Amino acid sequence: MFCMFFFNVKESPVVFYALAGITQFFFSGFNTAIYAIIPDCVEYGEWKTGLRNDGFQYAFVSLGNKIGMAVGTALLAALLGKYGYVANQAQNPEVIAVMKHAFTTVPGVLWIVTAIVLFFYRLNKKRYNEIVEELHRV
Repeated sequence: MFCMFFFNVKESPVVFYALAGITQFFFSGFNTAIYAIIPDCVEYGEWKTGLRNDGFQYAFVSLGNKIGMAVGTALLAALLGKYGYVANQAQNPEVIAVMKHAFTTVPGVLWIVTAIVLFFYRLNKKRYNEIVEELHRV
C-alpha cells in the first residue's frame, strides 16, 4: 500500500496494477481472517460468561463495519471539500494528495494498527479446543 503512493496508473500502469493486485491479495486474506475470528469469540464468550451471544457478535461486527464506512467516507468527503475538490474538473495538487493518501498510506497504517492488535489475540487452536471441550462437558 505504501509503495502505491509513489506510482500512478497514468505513468506506470504495470507497476500500479501489480501493486494493487498484491495489495488486494493480502487484504482478502486479512479480511477473511478477521471474520474467521468471530466464531472463536462466540465460543470464548460462552465459556467466559455462560451466555452464547453469536447473533449479537455478528450484528456488532456488521454495525462496526457500517459505522467505519460511514465515518471514513464522511472524513474523506470533508477533507476533499476542505482542499477544494470540484466535481468533473481537474483537481489541484492538494486534492490529488488527499486522494492518494486515502487509498494508500491511510489504509496501510490502519492495517498495521490492526495487525498489532491481532498480535495480542491469544486464542490459538489448542486453547480453543480446550474451551470447546469444556463447553461440551457442561
